[in-house]
Amino acid sequence: MPRRAADIKLVTLEHDTLQERAYEELRNALMSGAMRPGHVLSYRSLARALGTSPMPVRDAVRRLITERALEARPNRAIVVPQLTREQIEEIYKIRIALEGLAASEAARFVTDEDIAELRGYEEAMEAATRADNVRKYVDNNWRFHFKVYGLANMPQLLEAIKSLWLQIGPMLNTQLAAFDHHQSAIKALVRRDGEAARTAIAMDLGEARATLIKQMETAAEAQLDSTRTAARAKRAR
Repeated sequence: MPRRAADIKLVTLEHDTLQERAYEELRNALMSGAMRPGHVLSYRSLARALGTSPMPVRDAVRRLITERALEARPNRAIVVPQLTREQIEEIYKIRIALEGLAASEAARFVTDEDIAELRGYEEAMEAATRADNVRKYVDNNWRFHFKVYGLANMPQLLEAIKSLWLQIGPMLNTQLAAFDHHQSAIKALVRRDGEAARTAIAMDLGEARATLIKQMETAAEAQLDSTRTAARAKRAR
């Protein structure tokens, strides 16, 4: 006698689905630079933004803390961490190796439709630069890179790249970079030239790393000047 569906024990999917959706939304927000370093979050505010209860958000946040994309504070606050210079240098060394490999492999599988999509992102970045719209630039930059990396058809490599973007993504939301390396990457993919695509991505990442380091140095100098000014004002009282 066939068993009825009601007699078969199955795991309810609703909670797992909500948890996975919450995780993916938060993960994408971090990778795409929608959150800044030092950004303080709460379970309640995240649940409200996602339109769900706090429970799936807690599960998603725990995963992101494990992946070092978020930090938990004693007061139950959640913070987007600020990377040190040493961490940035290490992440970019790994990114150049992994993302260069992905770009090289992408040249084997890219289609004319893929090229058209990449050109659309590159044009959107140009428009964002002209309009001084950092958020739009960063969002399309993220889409451009992951379109390229997804073409490599290497799921484990893609996950490794995502884990690094989880950490570095929030620091990219102040950058309006030159897009000539993106144009070079597109031209290389049009020619199906894997090594040229690898070089273009490596150049792009090297420039981004240098910009980030410069921004950190400028911010540190400004903070030091502010501290010195405050100290002089205190002594003058």
